[in-house]
Amino acid sequence: MPRRFFLALVVAVSLTGCTASDGPGRDPGEITEQTPLLRADGTVAAHGWARGPLVQYDRSLVQEEHLGGLREWEYYAVFAPDFAVGLTLAHIGLLSFAILTLEDYATEEIHSAILVADASALDFPFTPFEDTLFEAPVGTVAYRFEEGMRTITVLTGEEGSEGRMEAHLRLADSTSVENVAVVHHFDEPGQFFYENKRVSMPATGSVQVGESVYELPQGESFGVLDWGRGAWPGEVRWEWGHFAGMTDGHMVGINLGTVFADDSPGTADAVIVDDVLHKLPRGQWDYDLEDVMAPWRFTSADGRIDLTLTPDFDDSTTLSLGPPYTLTRWKVHGDLSGTVQLDDGSALRVAGIRGAAEYVEIIW
Repeated sequence: MPRRFFLALVVAVSLTGCTASDGPGRDPGEITEQTPLLRADGTVAAHGWARGPLVQYDRSLVQEEHLGGLREWEYYAVFAPDFAVGLTLAHIGLLSFAILTLEDYATEEIHSAILVADASALDFPFTPFEDTLFEAPVGTVAYRFEEGMRTITVLTGEEGSEGRMEAHLRLADSTSVENVAVVHHFDEPGQFFYENKRVSMPATGSVQVGESVYELPQGESFGVLDWGRGAWPGEVRWEWGHFAGMTDGHMVGINLGTVFADDSPGTADAVIVDDVLHKLPRGQWDYDLEDVMAPWRFTSADGRIDLTLTPDFDDSTTLSLGPPYTLTRWKVHGDLSGTVQLDDGSALRVAGIRGAAEYVEIIW
């Protein structure tokens, strides 16, 4: 049965600007140089995918009529053998908020702490390689990036109180590590979703829940960053699978799925092996929302993707703030196994790397 708790409402280049398509074997949808996301009039200029945050986001260019649908967030997921950590920062117009969660696989408990403040409490940076600070009346969140390392500090609740939660995490990352960034178009020319998924970060640190301390075992804990900026329509759906870990002696991160919008130049499906991105075709998902703990299968028409998620933890959520504001999320954690064909034609065997997959519907 789904657990119900308050969760974050996370939730070519116009081809003349894309220079990647000239060389042999290059994907015509790949963006390979710094490219503005929005034109001066606020319409979306970029369309495609990149191996990092090459698309330049400028909040001041978002069209006024779409400011009500402006959603910005930075979400970290960290997976360890016995628990998972979720860290959300989000800006949704009139307010900003942060949520720290810890999912204990053994007890099946989900611990959470929520910080809420007005919009001015959070000023997001324009790239994933800058610092972020959120200060609320009952806690703080600080994301800090220095070359080679991301440091995360979360303090919530009164010190010594039963509801106190803290997180002190370090995730190895570098500007030289390739990851997948994608611009999706919606129907309106000023609506978009720009995402940067960084899915291969070894993690260390700890989370404290009351008097209990959860230590991330070194070499067995891995993090994912979902960095998103978008001017959204009122109804949105997406599929997202994210997995990270060591397999066959390689550091591997896998990102699968899409927002159901125009991503025809390229989706966010990709595998990162030892810091190098191999772009994958659009994945095909096979899962049963009536039985989310059954295996989730990910394949592709050309055979490059053949992966199965075996769930062992149900993290599904339903949230209603009154009509029409609803969020329904079917989400499971588990181990991923199977094969992925890399760009050179070789097959990477994936065994037991940890992560999660979700299908989400939002009306806001």
